[in-house]
Amino acid sequence: MSRTVLATFFVVVVAACSSPTADVDARPEPSTPRAVSPSGSRDAPPRLDLEHGVVVVVTDSGEQRFRVEVAIKDNERQRGLMYRDHLDDDEGMVFVFERQQHLSFWMKNTWIPLDMLFIDDDLKVVGIVENAEPLTLSGRGVDGSSRFVLELKGGTSSSLGLHAGQSVRFEGIDAALWKKGSP
Repeated sequence: MSRTVLATFFVVVVAACSSPTADVDARPEPSTPRAVSPSGSRDAPPRLDLEHGVVVVVTDSGEQRFRVEVAIKDNERQRGLMYRDHLDDDEGMVFVFERQQHLSFWMKNTWIPLDMLFIDDDLKVVGIVENAEPLTLSGRGVDGSSRFVLELKGGTSSSLGLHAGQSVRFEGIDAALWKKGSP
């Protein structure tokens, strides 16, 4: 009889001490300063410290130069341009992959529309996704394989006449990252 009473007491005490299902919003905020999104519903982690360089797209009307951050590592590519609320007309990010493959990008936590130029091993634009809708999980890609993706402010491709087949050149970016046959 005393075991039954003791077991019942234990169950009652444990039940009284346990909390209901944890509410995500009730968790303490991280100590790192964060920026509030346009909707005010999400926080932004600090920017990654990435390499910088220039991507030049050779168009029918001349060269278009873009100052870029270079995303090389998995965590850099996964973060991309998330949590940004502005890009200048000549700014962007280039994603570098180890090999040419079919690539698809999403816009999770990306607050602004982006143009995505998919570039192959021969440094030719394979295709462009224009004005990708922000804050979505839909995959975006083009037909064909690519090794690099240049993300620019939405509408840039149309306004500058960027299109598939144009040549691209990298400046100030380690050649070991982009030369054909490089890892």
